Amino acid sequence: MAKWHVKMTDTAEIELKKLLRTGTISKLDVKVLLRWVDEMEEFGPQHIASSPDWHDHALERDWAGYRSSAFSSAGRLIYKVVNSEIIVEVHKVTTDHNYKR
Repeated sequence: MAKWHVKMTDTAEIELKKLLRTGTISKLDVKVLLRWVDEMEEFGPQHIASSPDWHDHALERDWAGYRSSAFSSAGRLIYKVVNSEIIVEVHKVTTDHNYKR
């Protein structure tokens, strides 16, 4: 059983569906995203942050308190850990380093 739960915000889900519909995200990107979810749910945020595979790092300014993980050379997943519920909320999926809110 997973120790962590990954939940997508409605906005992130809409963005991801648009990227899939337009072909901006490939099938390989989807496999990588699903691997990220699996690893996050099994091992938690410390594993993701310390793994060289994800190029994970804390964000600043408008995204202070959030983190970014890479799923491709330009693709990023922006998320926040909600400790009290042990939930990882995915807030944004982008393929062009667009960190605008």
